[in-house]
Amino acid sequence: MTDYATEPKGYEERLRAKLEPAQVRSTLAFAGLFQLTHEMLKSMVLDDVKSFFGHLDIAGEDTWISERGEHEYRREVIGLHQNRFTASLLWLQTMHALDADQAARLDDIYAHRHELTHELAKYLVDPNLEPNYELFVEALKTLKSLSRFWTEVEAGYGTFDEYPDLDLDEVTNGRILLIDLAISAFTDGLHAPDVPPASGPTAPES
Repeated sequence: MTDYATEPKGYEERLRAKLEPAQVRSTLAFAGLFQLTHEMLKSMVLDDVKSFFGHLDIAGEDTWISERGEHEYRREVIGLHQNRFTASLLWLQTMHALDADQAARLDDIYAHRHELTHELAKYLVDPNLEPNYELFVEALKTLKSLSRFWTEVEAGYGTFDEYPDLDLDEVTNGRILLIDLAISAFTDGLHAPDVPPASGPTAPES
C-alpha cells in the first residue's frame, strides 16, 4: 500500500488505473451485487424465519395464520434476544441451518454493505481501498446454506412429494437464481470492451 507522500509516482499510476471507466464500472457493479446479496441474506433470516411460524406479509401488513403460530414465534425466536435479527440467527443455529462462525461473520458482511453503500465514493477514488471480495464469497456460502435449509423445510411440508427421486441439492431457491444471474452479468461486464462515448452533434458547415 502506497500513499502520495511516500511514493507519488506509484500512487499517481494507481489512481489513474482506479479511475479508468472499466474499473469504476466494476466497483459500482460489485457494490450493487454485494448489496443485493446482503438483502437476500436478511430476507432469509428475518422473513423466512417469521414465515416458518405462519406469518404472511399481505400488502405490507402483518398477518398471522394463527395466534398459536405468533405466540410460538415470540417464545421460540424473539425470546432468544431483544434484537430480532440476532434472535432469528440464534434460532437458525438451533436448527443447524448455520453455525456460530457463519452467524458471527454476518456482522462483518453487514458492516461492509454499509461501507459500500454510504462510502462508495471512497471506494471509487481511493487507490488503497478495494471492496472485500473474500467477504462476498463467504456471504454467498452462507446464503446457499440458508437456501439448502429452507429447501429441506419445504420438503418436510411435502412440497416435492410428487418427485420421489429428486435430489434436494438440485433444487435452487428463486433468490439464488437471481444472485447467480447478477453474478453472471457482473463477470461478463468485467470482460466487456470499453465502448467509446458517442460523438455529439456536428455543427453545420458555414
